[in-house]
Amino acid sequence: MSADSRLAHALRQIDDWIGPQGPPGVGAAVWWQGDVVAEYYAGEARPGKPVSRETLFPMASVTKPISAATVMSLIDDGEVGLDEPVGRLVPEFRAGPPAGAEGVNPELERLRATITARQLLCHVSGLPEDLGPRESRYTEKVSIDEVIDQMCALPLVSAPGTELRYSNAGYAVLARLAERVGGAPFWALTRARALDPLGLADIVADPSGGRREMVAHLEDTLHAGTDVETYNSAYWRSLALPWGGLFGTPSAASRFAGAFLPSGERALSAAATGMMTTDQTLGVPGGVESAKVSWDPGRWGLGWEVKGEKRRHWTGELTSARTFCHFGHAGTLLWADPERDLALAVFANRSVTRMWSYILTRWARLSNAVVSAATW
Repeated sequence: MSADSRLAHALRQIDDWIGPQGPPGVGAAVWWQGDVVAEYYAGEARPGKPVSRETLFPMASVTKPISAATVMSLIDDGEVGLDEPVGRLVPEFRAGPPAGAEGVNPELERLRATITARQLLCHVSGLPEDLGPRESRYTEKVSIDEVIDQMCALPLVSAPGTELRYSNAGYAVLARLAERVGGAPFWALTRARALDPLGLADIVADPSGGRREMVAHLEDTLHAGTDVETYNSAYWRSLALPWGGLFGTPSAASRFAGAFLPSGERALSAAATGMMTTDQTLGVPGGVESAKVSWDPGRWGLGWEVKGEKRRHWTGELTSARTFCHFGHAGTLLWADPERDLALAVFANRSVTRMWSYILTRWARLSNAVVSAATW
């Protein structure tokens, strides 16, 4: 059996994922040594609509490496420095929490002016993961600019550079920074700098027109059935969150990951590519609070998580320590292994809220099968 046939066979595992405990639908694509060599689709994108290679899945936090690539392209062009204080260009972030705000540590806030793009990109800025219930105003249908304003004002919860603390808020600040120095809306910058150079038309923010019919309906959302439902409502999609608002196909996502592998087409300099895919945290401990995972050391690049020494990992046991990846709350996983010149995108349409223990095992098994098929 050829390697391509083995890879195609490995992807058929996703047939077994469909069911009451799993997602309604799944799509998977493998990029290997320069091209997408295998794809497989199972189940339903929406009731009565089968998953196909055109299905646009909510990518959730798999958005972050693409947003990071946008920022790194500006660094490549000398528009901003990786280690210069972000507050110089985003004064509302430097200003920090308003007077009288709860949870403010004055000693930590004195360090806010030192926070850099590098620290935001690899989640060591000291910002919390997200807005808390007290600050969140999504249900009031606020604009994305208002959400980012709130995130810029969040109090620090750890000293910059001392702890890996996965943060959506950090990527909100980065989006504001990119717009300031890039002179255009964030997703226009992303389209011009990160997606179009790679021909990735099937990764979009706020799908419109006929593309809306291709969007998978996500199960287990927040505010289900309301006009502010996460992922599924027109309002939520219109926010186009820079930290989790993209929609895309597994094939296009695997091609994006391939741009960071030896045989891939480049959108960034070799230096920027290397920094995005290797640990930039200097080995500090930490993790992802909402996923209840932590590591020591944490290992994160500028956008991509780095596997390193981590055990019981979502990319399985057979991927190398150099593997970089990202998972998303919507049931999405994207990883790439430079030692194998291999990438896998596997997207589902049920959030991990009640599927976490289920999906971790299946991500790992599928990842092992894909590595084995490519390296037999």
